[in-house]
Amino acid sequence: MNKLIAATAAASACSRPDTQTVTIAPLPTVTSDTTTAPPPPPPPTASATLTQPPQPPPPPDPSGYLVVDMLPAPARCLGVAGASKVTAKFHRDGGHMVLDLVVVLPTSGAASGTKFIGTGATSAWSSTIVSSSYRSSNTIANVRLQPTTSGAGSASMGVQLEVSCGSRGNGTLGVNVTYTNPASESTVPTVTLHDY
Repeated sequence: MNKLIAATAAASACSRPDTQTVTIAPLPTVTSDTTTAPPPPPPPTASATLTQPPQPPPPPDPSGYLVVDMLPAPARCLGVAGASKVTAKFHRDGGHMVLDLVVVLPTSGAASGTKFIGTGATSAWSSTIVSSSYRSSNTIANVRLQPTTSGAGSASMGVQLEVSCGSRGNGTLGVNVTYTNPASESTVPTVTLHDY
């Protein structure tokens, strides 16, 4: 840097005759004393991870494995849907199309003894329950549904009926109906039953 300043001053002196020449003395050099040792490094300190005890492993799962994709519980009244019978027919009632369902539970075989729970919850989807009743010691259900789906093309609706399977407990019999919308008295629905 001293050389740069001296060169700049010399160049300025050449270009201007009335300027004075200034001599810049270099800075004194500092000699290092090699007899002094550098300071020692700081002593090591324990980090936060070393002072805490390691975490114990989690306790083993008593089931032996974990299930990621849970399956629904099996139906309590398994086999009732396959042994039951159902009929369905559309007709006009008060200006609206309704579907009359008649579900008959089995009276013989492995699923015999199953009864509809008359006070049980009856719920419908894509339809409104207009009426429901049970007869023959609660082995026959009469359900009238009014579809709530509009438009044209394939449509579906259904109802869930609560049933008692004796010692096996209570279950649900699902009635699924598919049909061509808009429904008329000549529309033939497809009906399937499912155990839940």
